[in-house]
Order: sequence, then C-alpha cells, then structure tokens
Amino acid sequence: MAVETDAMRLQYLKDFGVSGCTFTDVSTGTTASVHALLRKEYLEEEAGGEVGVESSAPFALVRTSDVPNVVQGDTIAISGTTFTIWAVEPDGEGMTDLRLRV
Repeated sequence: MAVETDAMRLQYLKDFGVSGCTFTDVSTGTTASVHALLRKEYLEEEAGGEVGVESSAPFALVRTSDVPNVVQGDTIAISGTTFTIWAVEPDGEGMTDLRLRV
C-alpha cells in the first residue's frame, strides 16, 4: 500500500521532473500534458557467453493516473524530444516507469 497520495506524487514530479510533457496514445490519437522525471539508466544486456554488453536507455517516471492506458508504441515528448515507449513498468504504488527509445 502506497504511503503517499497522488497529489504528493505530482508535487514530486513538479519539483524534480519536467512539466509540459506530451503523452500521446497512438491508438486513439489523444494527447495529455503530464509531468515526467527523465533519467538515463545503464544496463547490461546478455550477449551470450560470459561477457555482457553495457548500454544505456532513457526512462521516464510518470504518475500511473496520468497514463492509465499506456502501451508499448505510444509516445511521450519531453523537452523537445519525442520518445517511443517500448516498455511499461508500473510499480504498483502509483508510479510507472516508461522505457524509451528516440
């Protein structure tokens, strides 16, 4: 059970994230203005064998209530860059991590 409220999550994103991001549901063509915290995470991809390949990927943290029907293939524009969402990872506590591609 989440301790914080949806309003507290919004304040967190206002304080540390980017406002005026545009989420687009490509299946319906509808857009919504959301707040998002954009970050780049480093990942190690399994390449077979004993050595992995390091890479990085952009992620956006958003409120689940702002993107209730988000699916792979939708887009989000943050600070002038439009990203395609290729993985959706809700935390079950009211926030969703979106794994992005440029």
